[in-house]
Amino acid sequence: MSKPISAQELAALLGNLPLKGKTDTVVTGVASLKDASPADVSFLANRKYEEQLQASKALVFLVPDEFDGVPAPGQTFIVSKQPDADFDKVVLHFAPAPIQYLPGIHPTAVIAPDAKIGQMVHIGPHVVIDQGAEIGDGTIILAGTWIGAYSKIGRGGMIYANVSIRERITIGDGVIIHSGVVIGADGYGFRPSPQGIAKIPQVGTVQIGHLVEIGSNAAIDRARFGKTIIGNMVKIDNLVHVAHNVRIGDGCFLIGQCGVAGSSELGRGVVVAAQSGVRDHVTLGDGAQVAAKSGVAKSVAPGQTVLGTPAESQKEFLERHSLPRKVKKLEEKLKALQSELQQLKAAK
Repeated sequence: MSKPISAQELAALLGNLPLKGKTDTVVTGVASLKDASPADVSFLANRKYEEQLQASKALVFLVPDEFDGVPAPGQTFIVSKQPDADFDKVVLHFAPAPIQYLPGIHPTAVIAPDAKIGQMVHIGPHVVIDQGAEIGDGTIILAGTWIGAYSKIGRGGMIYANVSIRERITIGDGVIIHSGVVIGADGYGFRPSPQGIAKIPQVGTVQIGHLVEIGSNAAIDRARFGKTIIGNMVKIDNLVHVAHNVRIGDGCFLIGQCGVAGSSELGRGVVVAAQSGVRDHVTLGDGAQVAAKSGVAKSVAPGQTVLGTPAESQKEFLERHSLPRKVKKLEEKLKALQSELQQLKAAK
């Protein structure tokens, strides 16, 4: 990393934040508390990592304003109300310049004659844009991506390499789609028949709102009929599966390796944590939270947090898991009482 900067200049860059300790130390990069060298800036976002700060080799730290520690000789504390967010600005200062994708169409791209391409669009090598597809102004589509027939991509999007977007999909403005994503594959629908297992036709579509981000190798299935819907500002992590006819409300977070089964509905601001599963035809109310590795088998009320398999409320979970300990303590008390009773009988 480059762009050397003094602690005092860094504090000014972050909005004239107050400083404690040495002010003229020059830093050239960023690192975690454990990995930092004397030339790095690090940060303390949570006081439980205070011991790591004390052991760190860094000399300049962003610390929360409630932190009452005193910098050691040679150290600098930049005091912030939001050290995590301010550290993002520090990282950007030292980061290399972002890659620029100039408007234009690579000669190896294959674009149907009736496809509509907006202004200032970048289309990379070996991209395929099928018949009737529409690409909005300023969108960037990188190498090896396929946009299926009659699909519509909004303005200002970023579609990384090797993404597959099947036919008749609608995607809003400012959407970021990472490599390996498949949108609009058939939902998982089969029916036993006299001839064997018959495939149920999956003829619906997928509708994705604005400012959505979809992580690598996620899969969003097309509806059996109607639409699979992803609302605005939804953030989907890597390796997430959204099944057919699911409806995801605005501002939801779906975290790594979780899955939402067919026809389930998530309200606004729902969080489904890593490796959790939501069964089909259930509803998660606005603001509900599903803890990691939970299995949701029934609907969850708005604002409720559930955990475990089958998922239950925090109160139910704690009561059930604390019950064996309570029983053990009761057994110990019972044994003590029995021993005491035997001693009293023997004394008669």
